[in-house]
Amino acid sequence: MTFIHDHGEQHAHRIRDLAIATVAALAVFGGIASIAHTVQTASAGGMQSEMAAPKTDRGAAGLPAECQGQTWGHWTASCASALSGTKGMRQVQFTTVETREPAANTSVLERVPASS
Repeated sequence: MTFIHDHGEQHAHRIRDLAIATVAALAVFGGIASIAHTVQTASAGGMQSEMAAPKTDRGAAGLPAECQGQTWGHWTASCASALSGTKGMRQVQFTTVETREPAANTSVLERVPASS
């Protein structure tokens, strides 16, 4: 009886070891497949891109003639209309006002409409 019991336990160990080996083999195979996919993606053909214009040329090239010589945010009504493509725009400018509170060691910034 002891001999049969040992034989059955050996059989259970073999099945457990076979299951562990199968899971390990699947994990290794999955890792190899993942690495192969990454290498294949990384070695894809290079992209042909156009050379980007320097920063000084980009801003000037995109502005309409009405906006030449004006600083960002301080556009005239005609320039703002040319930029957005709509007519009759209402121009609103804001001014930032800082209020300091030394007792609380804070400062409060408020944006208020600038007077015309």
